[in-house]
Amino acid sequence: MVSQKYVVLDIEGTVCAISFVKDVLFPYFLKALPDILSLHFSSSPPPDLQLYIDAFPPTVRTSYDALYTYIRDLTIADKKIPELKALQGYVWRKGYEVGELKAPLFPDVYKALDIWTGANSLKKSKRSVFIYSSGSVDAQILLFTHTEQGDLTKGIKGYFDTVEAGLKTDPASYVRIANQIGDYVDPREILFLSDNVNEIVAAKEAGWEAYILERPGNAPLSEEDRKAHKVIQNFESLM
Repeated sequence: MVSQKYVVLDIEGTVCAISFVKDVLFPYFLKALPDILSLHFSSSPPPDLQLYIDAFPPTVRTSYDALYTYIRDLTIADKKIPELKALQGYVWRKGYEVGELKAPLFPDVYKALDIWTGANSLKKSKRSVFIYSSGSVDAQILLFTHTEQGDLTKGIKGYFDTVEAGLKTDPASYVRIANQIGDYVDPREILFLSDNVNEIVAAKEAGWEAYILERPGNAPLSEEDRKAHKVIQNFESLM
């Protein structure tokens, strides 16, 4: 059972399979990208879309081909830059809203969130749950709003991305999050769950408790990683 008062969750490889992002969300975005850019370069582009496109460097916004190639290559390389993440969130929102996208969270995640937040259960463990992901806050909220078991946002206290909090491999990011979670929060009262060893190291350096998730499809862990950090396969032991 979790002893910490606050639980901060990564998304990819932690609450849902990495393959959902790589094999579902990214291809969906790339498939929609030509139509999105055609709208942008039309005679009357949607104002909301214009804001997202204008965030990209002017040098790549000179033509459809230049912008398409730039955004496509960034997506394929999984670059964590704010303007790309924001545009992806814009496209995914439309997919979620029309029912073409639903987030398949791991079964134990639904159960853990139910227990920790008390959203749909009589059993409340009095844990405050937050999300910290490289994806934009908007994309995070969309994912938890449109899961295969419905809207789970009711019990989640807050969301952090790399724009607001900083890089996930920087200990200072975890200090910022702790300060935003609440005044005078003891970092030892925060548990971070992620599949990324470098993120776990950064969280620990900030004074947090942190465990590595060893889910199917995640990057293999070295023996050194296993000795240095607590490794769990799911959330069952934390409920």
